[in-house]
Parts: sequence; structure tokens; C-alpha cells
Amino acid sequence: MSSDAQTPLQRQLSGAGAPARATPLDALETARRWFNKGRRLDIQALAAELGISRVTLHRWVGTREQLLTEVLWANAERALTRLREQVREESPAHSHTAEVLSRWARDVLAHPGHRQLQSDEGEMFTRLLTHDASVFQRRLIELVQELVAEDIAAGRITIELEPLELAYTVVRIVESFVHTPAITGCAPDPDRNARVLRALLR
Repeated sequence: MSSDAQTPLQRQLSGAGAPARATPLDALETARRWFNKGRRLDIQALAAELGISRVTLHRWVGTREQLLTEVLWANAERALTRLREQVREESPAHSHTAEVLSRWARDVLAHPGHRQLQSDEGEMFTRLLTHDASVFQRRLIELVQELVAEDIAAGRITIELEPLELAYTVVRIVESFVHTPAITGCAPDPDRNARVLRALLR
């Protein structure tokens, strides 16, 4: 699929497209509920629950991997927005970026859906979230870039790197700790991730 082509789900997420009895957004929300319970995302079963054909669901959301990416991003964006506001209210003197991402990584590792994907489809899970061509990674780096820029403007980060460079590096660090089982076969260590982020972002 061309990078310029959008699925009906992506068009509806951007505010375009007329709603039907069941909509692409309904598909996303149902998939999110399943994921949050640790239930495997099966396209045929999802289509049946929505009362549509598998062909219609594929037309709406693209492939299973495309739908999973949107589910993963919807969860990540909501969690990061919540944590960002939480950290702003607490107003720690050190990097807010480090604090937000440390808490987010801990949440990801405890999440039933992430644990299911890590256990059953670890290679695919890692690829969806970490490849440079990944929609998820592009969006995450953009969000982290905003956090880094705020830290730099407030004097909480003094390292001499551009926000985009630092955001890319920080995202890669977080990925290396979250996806440790797929990378090295070892257990993830959220405490170590937090220490590394706080040591770098100062």
C-alpha cells in the first residue's frame, strides 16, 4: 500500500468519511477492548462481532497488522497524554520526558495486550513498533520531540542535540528495554530504563 493511501479507518480518524451503521472507528474501539483484555485480535471474529463481512473489515482497516498498529498507537497516545499531564502537575525539576517515558514503559510492560503480543507474536510486535518505516514509531518520535523541546526550553535538558535527534535516540533506548525479550531473550527491566533515561536527559 502506498504511504499516501489511507484506509477508511485512517480517513475517519482524521474526521473524513460518512459514518455507517457500524463504522471503522467502531472496529478500532472493539479491537482496543479486545487488546486491553489480552485477547488475540482475530479479523474474522472481529468482523462477526461488528456484524460486517471480513472483506468489509479489511477494506476499512487494511491488514491485521495495520489495525494492530492503530490500536497500539491509540493506547500509547492516550497513555502518554495522561502521563504528560500528570508529570506537568507534579512539576519535577528533572526532565519531564524521562519521567513520562519511564512511567509509560512500565505501563506497557504490565499491559495484558502487550504481554500477549510479546509472548505469542514477539517478532511481529517488535517490528510494528520499532522499524523506521513504522507509522507507530514516526508518531511516537514526533510526540517525544515535543516533550524534549519543552524540556530544553525550560532548561531541564542541556544536552547539545537537536530535539529530533534526541527524541529518536530516546525512543530507541525505550524500545531496547521494552522489547528486551525479542532482542536478547532476557526479561525487561523498567527500573534500568528509568535510570538510563534520567542519566541521559539532564
